[in-house]
This record gives sequence, C-alpha cells and structure tokens, in this order.
Amino acid sequence: MSASPLAAVDEALAGRAPLPRANGELVFEEPWQGRALGLGVALLQATGASWEEFREHLVAAIAGRPANPAESEADAYYGAWLDAVEALLAAR
Repeated sequence: MSASPLAAVDEALAGRAPLPRANGELVFEEPWQGRALGLGVALLQATGASWEEFREHLVAAIAGRPANPAESEADAYYGAWLDAVEALLAAR
C-alpha cells in the first residue's frame, strides 16, 4: 500500500521545511492555508515534480521572506509555500 500524499509531504519536508504543527496536528489558521497545501500537492502530482525539487524551492522561499511581526508563523509558512509552488512552475 502506498503512503498518502500528506505522508509523502511530511516525509519529504521533514527536517528542512516541515509543515507547521501544534501538538502533532497540522496548523491551518485560515481556510486558504489548507487550500494552498492541497494545491501544491495536486500540482506536484500533476507535473511529476519530485518533493526534493519542491523542497529546494520551499527552503529558498522561506529564507527569502522578510520577517513580518504582524504575520503568524502559519501565514509566513503557507505564503512561502505558494511562492515555492510558483517558483517551481516557473522553473519548469
């Protein structure tokens, strides 16, 4: 039996750009955050991009986002997630 898409995401991003969690549960403060995650998973599956390739873009997007004290950690992460999706698609 193959792993779920979310399990694959967790495994691929662990260590360098893990999904935001609180008490072991994924953190989605706003509906758009969950949609962004789903969009990224679907686009990677549709394009055949590897999670390693995506993780490189995500790490760069996280590092490239200026700190904003008015932004929650989840907003910053999922904002970077969308930046990484866009960068990956542009690169392809």
